Amino acid sequence: MKIRNLSVLLSALCVALAPRLSAQPTTVERFERSQTAPPLPKPLRLNLSTNAEAPELFPGENADVGTQRILRLVPRRKYFEAVADSQYLYTDNPFLSDQNQKHTALFVNTIQAAFAPDPYYLGKGQFAPAFGFRSQWFNYDLDGANDGLNFLDFNAQTVFLNARYQRGPWQVFAGFDFTRLVDQPSYREAYREYTPTFGIQRFFPVNDRLVAAAGVQFGYHLTSLPVQNLPRLDVNDRYDAAANLSLNCEVVPRLFLQPYYRFQYTFYPGFSDVPVTARRRNDVVNTLGTALIFYFNQTVGVRLFVSYELKNTDYSSAFNYHKFDAGGGLSLNFRF
Repeated sequence: MKIRNLSVLLSALCVALAPRLSAQPTTVERFERSQTAPPLPKPLRLNLSTNAEAPELFPGENADVGTQRILRLVPRRKYFEAVADSQYLYTDNPFLSDQNQKHTALFVNTIQAAFAPDPYYLGKGQFAPAFGFRSQWFNYDLDGANDGLNFLDFNAQTVFLNARYQRGPWQVFAGFDFTRLVDQPSYREAYREYTPTFGIQRFFPVNDRLVAAAGVQFGYHLTSLPVQNLPRLDVNDRYDAAANLSLNCEVVPRLFLQPYYRFQYTFYPGFSDVPVTARRRNDVVNTLGTALIFYFNQTVGVRLFVSYELKNTDYSSAFNYHKFDAGGGLSLNFRF
């Protein structure tokens, strides 16, 4: 299993507004929490490229017919990527608050298109940029209980620019996202943010089927919330830092098991959920989960996943929560 073929990237986005606010601030946090699952590993590609000399079939063969080389296959470079993903999951805390805990089913659909060329050799490592657009639809109250939780439905739209550089087991990555959240079905903008990030991670190959990864990521969220009764519209501005540990195990060919743990810390320099003077806020989130992924081929993959999450904050006990999620998904990934 080649390290460069594993995309076990850390995606550490942290907490925004608290659940005791009305629907909109809760939407911000529900979106942030949905982005924390590690990306799935891509299935391995057979590397047939070689420039090795073929051994002589008999002494003096090369002198008679010249040096023979093993067939070298140079794959055509791919520059674009299109992704479609659907996942259906159960959650026991859609409001992200222990003071208002319910359960429901959630359907999340994602489409993404990007200019993402195959990695380029740069020095002794490989450099891979990407620029594209992602849209996600979050739809609640799909468990047949008719609890009226469909008012939580929203859509997230993101323009992203990122790049990674890998040399041996080390990978450095950076990115910039612009995200806006809109209500469903009106598609009226309710929140926007600009987020630069930077991180580093290291892979630890145990054998051909097992690789561990550890990484850290840092980011800053520059935000705007169109709510007029708060002290400022940028009360969600925040710094975040995260550490991630994960294992990527190929149980049998094309079947991957990926347990992970994530620790996140978020600092709000001036937060307020009521029209009073803002103050500092510190949040800590611990997440433990695992995913089982099967790839039919380079394009189609299915997965099952479970996770448990616990959040604590020094701002108010109403912002603390624990939640359990479980579900499955289908992904289509096209490169051309």
